[in-house]
Amino acid sequence: MTISVVLPAYNEEKYITHTLASLHKLTRKPDEIIVIDGGSTDQTKQIALGSGARVITVAHRGIGFARQKGLEAASGDIIAFTDSDTVVPPDWLSKIEETLSRPGVVATYGPYLVDFGWAPYVIFSNYIQPYIWLFLQLIGLPIAPGQNTAFIRQKGIEAGGYPIDFKAAEDIEMIRRLKTVGKVVYRLGNRVLSSGRRGNEGWSMITRMIKGLTLYYTTRKADTFDFPDIR
Repeated sequence: MTISVVLPAYNEEKYITHTLASLHKLTRKPDEIIVIDGGSTDQTKQIALGSGARVITVAHRGIGFARQKGLEAASGDIIAFTDSDTVVPPDWLSKIEETLSRPGVVATYGPYLVDFGWAPYVIFSNYIQPYIWLFLQLIGLPIAPGQNTAFIRQKGIEAGGYPIDFKAAEDIEMIRRLKTVGKVVYRLGNRVLSSGRRGNEGWSMITRMIKGLTLYYTTRKADTFDFPDIR
């Protein structure tokens, strides 16, 4: 199977170099790397092109829109999503490919850890959240982080793709849709490392997240709340 790795980006010159470097160190090399650039005004596009990635510039309309554009542009049998502030381990794609080769499996996801930031956020993200997701997977309510999700591309298309109007929670909705067309597997051990910058918002981030998840789970919509850009 061929694999496309897709990462949305917007003014990520500070982090994307590390993300791309980790992709080039994978033991199972991606067949293509696509950066969906939301009209960056810094050196994001130039850095991505310099690393050999294919860059597609789109309107800065939110994460659901960007991920869907990546899905539409990818040519691989498998499409793996990560973020432009995330470092993946060398065996990341090997584990993804092995999982998606299992009969009936259409999608796989794993947790993310963070490397710095507000202490409560780091503790929750690194030591509590992965096991909450494991519990939710076991009861049939998977929550997949956008920076560590992969699926059979054709199955993603059959499921309806990403909701382009979602400003957040697009990853949760996408894994829910994928669950309607096949098996979804959570791999606790296939972890990626993301920037902890979001935690610098402090308690306001927690409040916003609770409101957003409440909105999503009560209305199946996530087009009226967003997380501010942090660079």
